[in-house]
Amino acid sequence: MLSTGSARGEATSSGWVTKVTRPFLFVALISASLITFAAVAAPAAEPSRLIDEATLEARYAGTPSQFLMVDGVRLHVRDEGRGPELILLNGHLGSLHMWEPWIPQLTRHFRVIRLDYPPYGLSGPDPSGVYSTERAVQLVGKLADQLSLKRFHMGGTSNGAMVALFFAIEHPERVDRLVVSTLPASRPPARQPSAAMRAAAQQLREQAPYQPRDFWQAFLDDITANDSVVTPELVTRYHELNNREGAKAWVDAYIQTQYRVWDTLDVPQYYGRLTRPMLLQWGADGVVLPEAIGGQVAALLKGAPVTLRQYRGAGHLPMIEQPEATVRDAIEFLKAR
Repeated sequence: MLSTGSARGEATSSGWVTKVTRPFLFVALISASLITFAAVAAPAAEPSRLIDEATLEARYAGTPSQFLMVDGVRLHVRDEGRGPELILLNGHLGSLHMWEPWIPQLTRHFRVIRLDYPPYGLSGPDPSGVYSTERAVQLVGKLADQLSLKRFHMGGTSNGAMVALFFAIEHPERVDRLVVSTLPASRPPARQPSAAMRAAAQQLREQAPYQPRDFWQAFLDDITANDSVVTPELVTRYHELNNREGAKAWVDAYIQTQYRVWDTLDVPQYYGRLTRPMLLQWGADGVVLPEAIGGQVAALLKGAPVTLRQYRGAGHLPMIEQPEATVRDAIEFLKAR
């Protein structure tokens, strides 16, 4: 499916495919990679601290949630609204709930289909044992087939933006327009973790695979620029869903497959294959993928008409941090002809 370089860690003229020599996972796939680092030589957590599937579904799968079996995977899906179909994909360590600020406006214009793709949220586990962008692309296609969707819009953020992009590259005949945010094109740039994140790493080492609430507070404070959105409810949701029994192992597997993508994929060649129109939304005040990277990613998408919008007061979660502006622009773009 993917066109990759001939050697692991091969450098390109753009510098996107590079070998990272330090294994400290904080610098990759957002700050959450600390979870993997902290698990090394960690004692086993008390089983009671992890949360079983039934409890989480009672808390986070109310109306209009449904569960559909797709290629052997139990997918958590929400299907709302009327109009042209729009599939939305969550970001790393998130869930379909992260689109909630957009839903009241989007469902006035579109049939909005949200899903947790494995390893995230309430979906899975995947009996294939494969957790990757490529596998997510397969599941999205099979879900669309099951729902009799022939051609549709797609949206995604962070890792979910990659799934939307890769799907559109591999299946351009099925995708109309794309709205994505903070789309990665490499491992995130290295940076010094905050004091709170360093303290969280110590807690993770001591308690893994359980991930304490303090970690999720520090994580969300770190990736956002608009502090007002990091509410107790948001922290609780990330904390509880990511402490689902088995979830950490699935996420770790996904992270490792994503490293292999970045270490082998010819990013300029592959991203250049996109032909569908895209609105690329970016949190201009983010530290995970800073403002300048938005322009660099847009330039890689040279085969498609791309509109880049930067949003002040937003970091890595623009749909949550600046919901009014981002959903307004998304609707305008998706309805344009």
